[in-house]
Amino acid sequence: MKRERNRLLVGAIPIVAIAALLSLWRVRSVSGAVFDENNQPIAGASVRIRATQFAAATDAQGRFTLSGFAPALKARVTAWAEGYYVAGRAVWPWDRTVTLALSPYTVADNESYVWIQPAVDERGTWEMLKLRARLDPTAALAPDALFFKAAEGLTLGCRDCHGAVIYEQWVAGAHALGFNNLRFASMYNGTDLTGGHQSPPTRYGFNRDYGRIPLRPDLSQPYFGPGYKLDFPDTAGNCAACHLPAAALAEPYGTDPNTVVGVNALGSHCDFCHKIAAVKLNPDSGLPYENMPGVLSMAMMRPSPQKQIFFGPYDDVDAGTDTYLPLQRRSEYCAPCHTARFWGVPIYASFAEWKASTYSDPETGQTCQDCHMKPDGVTSNFAPGRAGQERNPDEVFTHNFPGASDEELLRNAVTMTTTASMEENALVVRVSITNDKTGHHVPTDSPLRHLILLVKATDADGNLLQQLAGSTAPEWAGVGDPGQGYYANLPGRAFAKVLQELWTEITPTGAYWNPTRLVSDNRLAAFATDTSIYTFAAPAEGQVTVQVTLLFRRAFKALMDQKGWDSPDVIMERVMLRVSR
Repeated sequence: MKRERNRLLVGAIPIVAIAALLSLWRVRSVSGAVFDENNQPIAGASVRIRATQFAAATDAQGRFTLSGFAPALKARVTAWAEGYYVAGRAVWPWDRTVTLALSPYTVADNESYVWIQPAVDERGTWEMLKLRARLDPTAALAPDALFFKAAEGLTLGCRDCHGAVIYEQWVAGAHALGFNNLRFASMYNGTDLTGGHQSPPTRYGFNRDYGRIPLRPDLSQPYFGPGYKLDFPDTAGNCAACHLPAAALAEPYGTDPNTVVGVNALGSHCDFCHKIAAVKLNPDSGLPYENMPGVLSMAMMRPSPQKQIFFGPYDDVDAGTDTYLPLQRRSEYCAPCHTARFWGVPIYASFAEWKASTYSDPETGQTCQDCHMKPDGVTSNFAPGRAGQERNPDEVFTHNFPGASDEELLRNAVTMTTTASMEENALVVRVSITNDKTGHHVPTDSPLRHLILLVKATDADGNLLQQLAGSTAPEWAGVGDPGQGYYANLPGRAFAKVLQELWTEITPTGAYWNPTRLVSDNRLAAFATDTSIYTFAAPAEGQVTVQVTLLFRRAFKALMDQKGWDSPDVIMERVMLRVSR
């Protein structure tokens, strides 16, 4: 028995020694060099331990050293330089030096490129491809083979790899709607929301100095609001340049949204956004050039059939067809579709507003992506189960793109403070609204959007107190029953960019495809505060209740009634105060 125990101990020694050796045998630092396809060193290349913050730039000879990361039996090292695909390789403890070769990507745009569908069918193409690879080891799963050879009729869509996270977020948002955004369609065609009823064609008169000019619509006849095609029936306009950008690449001023079908009808789809190579900005202003909205201010890079390419926000995705585009982490990426002037009047200006604010400070500010692609703190892999890399959840960009339809975002856009006090025989209510959480004006972009502030004061019996002083909501807040959302002339105010059509003098208007002038703009700029005071006749005794409500409204009430838009107001802030004599 003693001899058997000794044999076990002796046998255990090598196991313990091997375990100790393995605990020491780890990759603790990585050194090497990065070269191009001609075996020339690349200076300034970004080298990284994949999915970590441990990175270095190569020197003039292309050399680098990485250290300080957690020791591991194996490490994945990646390299990227502008103009090249990302490359990577596994590093083991016995690797003394590492060489990474970068392949350049094409600099020409292939106008005959066929877009990848965000989603194809429900056949489970990824599983079928893996099965085919097992049956035929020579059938590589490289992205080039997947997307271009289309062997045996199999096609991958973006959902196949990114469906669990990225695709589901994108497809539920406004960027995926294109002309399926019924409000947009009804404005373009001059119809109601269903598209079943259209306003009459625009009537014209004659002006001695200017020739033919549009006339106001005849409201004694059925009218379903304005429409681009009512005013310009023989042209397509440039609406598609932002709303249907992939289709508009060929004809930015000649693409009628009604005619767009297939993948191009899906708005800003995945493959389109990840083929944007650069944006064209005026170096003097940092803004897109005049009359260059959407694709007119984009440089695309659609690949040749020999080699795919995807631009992304990471410099360590070494899938073979990926490269890093720093622009995707900067607000300038959003500028083309969020900056537009029509007839010399700024219409969409959220990027310009951001740029004019302290949010654009590169050291202390925030980008568009910080708010509108904010990591959720949970998602750690944007391609789970599809060779995706686990990452810090704070580094994985979401694709929800919250905006004017996101109630949570709206409720966190501004801060409202309210005080109420009795002063002699009057109730005085002070309301301050500060845009302290938004990097652009509130509201922004579409001039149809506005805020309505309502101040309501009642006595102990619920009777409204008479307003003695202070502003009231404008008529365009809706003349009618307040219970139905018509708030004109009630105590309060509104915040909006108000446009007037030059010829018809219709105001406010959303038909900014016509010449307009800016009537007023009292929206809240970043960090701006608006304070208003309201005075009411106070009752002789008893308690007074004050209710202050800040609403976000998508469009002017008259327009929503004309088009049948059912878009409820969003309560951004509401305060209840009680004051006693």
